[in-house]
Amino acid sequence: MERIKREDYLQRIYSYLGKGEAVVLTGHRRAGKSCILELLAAELSADGNVIYIDMEDPVNADLTSFRDLSERIRGAVVEGRRNYVLIDEVQEVEAFEKALRYWVKQDGVDVVVTGSNAAMLSSDIASSFAGRYHRVHISSLDYREFLQFYGMEDSDNAFSQYLRWGGLPFLYRISLSDERSRTDYLGSIYDTIFVKDIVRRKNVRNVSLLDNLTRFVADNSGKVFSANSIAKYLRGSSLSVSANTVGEYMDALCDTYMIDRVKRYDIKGKSVFDQQDKYYFEDLGLRNYLCRDKRSLDLEKVLEGAVYLKLKGCGYDVYVGQLNGKEIDFVARRGDEVMYVQVALQISGEETYEREFGNLKLIRDNYPKYVVTMDPNVGLIRDSGIVACSARDFLLKVLN
Repeated sequence: MERIKREDYLQRIYSYLGKGEAVVLTGHRRAGKSCILELLAAELSADGNVIYIDMEDPVNADLTSFRDLSERIRGAVVEGRRNYVLIDEVQEVEAFEKALRYWVKQDGVDVVVTGSNAAMLSSDIASSFAGRYHRVHISSLDYREFLQFYGMEDSDNAFSQYLRWGGLPFLYRISLSDERSRTDYLGSIYDTIFVKDIVRRKNVRNVSLLDNLTRFVADNSGKVFSANSIAKYLRGSSLSVSANTVGEYMDALCDTYMIDRVKRYDIKGKSVFDQQDKYYFEDLGLRNYLCRDKRSLDLEKVLEGAVYLKLKGCGYDVYVGQLNGKEIDFVARRGDEVMYVQVALQISGEETYEREFGNLKLIRDNYPKYVVTMDPNVGLIRDSGIVACSARDFLLKVLN
């Protein structure tokens, strides 16, 4: 089947090649990293020697150490040509960074690797590369890409399907009407991440606790909570657990890139709080799979997650804003740009309108401020410089 290019990612990768620095593609499993790497290999083969190593292919099971990996690369390098070393799921090789640190310094060699857990971007690896790498984070499809993959026009129905199923690229090969197969696929991805990337890699002993914690985060995505508050909740559910254990398990979940931790930001003091974070799933479909019995009750959470993912995908650093005891859903920063965003399912009610617009009015600067909603009567409302717009317009037209 023909692969659909994700040009934005390919162009970002190309911009880093030939500069003596490795390119590291990160993201959770099945977000599309392997496909992008394969497309890259096909295009680069026209003007160079491509050394492609898929660490999930059994033929490469003998590459267990950085020495094995380095010797494989050495035997495939062609002198006098541009060599592109592309390695999929490189974290499967023990101490892989030692091999890459050598090859990234060799003339005529470019290194591009993918990985599915944050351990490969630890401080140890950062120091090993001595700053000589670029990270390109591959996310699930955003709404614009979803429309492209499914060959759909923007509509209420298309947006509803996106919010329900999320953006795992492979899902477009399964008919939207085949709900059982699509649900089974999401379940298989969750099981793979859960077992392979967390339980085995982190040597988790209390698997039931970890599963309950993951489902708790899914059901409470977009809410502020701490390790202490989660531990207290779980103890109330007859699960004895310490805040330290909860903190360790939350770190493990974030390390898989399945869940993002979003810090709170003091707008007035311009500082980041160390406690009481929010968490969002990197794929709406995975989050909905874990809350599939409650999906109809939490559309606003899903919408908020979609806005967060788009902001992150556009290169913004995203925080939860705090100002005078009021919360701003998102403070998005990108270089010198700042944007404030409130997300509300409806804004037609007087109380809701006052809450969403009133919180933004407290911010005394001239950066853009938006209220994003699915209210069909939103039109184009402006109040004190604050723009209210439909979620579809915000994701397709405002952000780029």
